[in-house]
Amino acid sequence: MAFKIHQIKKYNYSFDARIGGSGKLQLWGDNGLIAEVQFVEDGVSVPAPNLSADLNKATIYFKRSAHAALIDMLRNENPVSVTINNQSPGFVFVHTGQEPVGEGES
Repeated sequence: MAFKIHQIKKYNYSFDARIGGSGKLQLWGDNGLIAEVQFVEDGVSVPAPNLSADLNKATIYFKRSAHAALIDMLRNENPVSVTINNQSPGFVFVHTGQEPVGEGES
């Protein structure tokens, strides 16, 4: 089992008029693109992520309803990271760092 943790430094996202909603979300680190997030309809199974062999990049999928929560995390939390893990069948986490209990919003 191998994994890599990448800190997200920047992000961008787009809305696709053809599908009437969020298109893609891209997560960037110091060395370039870390992950491209694609959204699937809420009633559809989430596909497995596609991981690069060196674990430096991934294409990942979330339900369309998760879009707002992901943007909220990127806007309001620090640090935010991506963990890419090739343990079968392969998985990716988008997560915050440890925060003090009861810290609240500042």
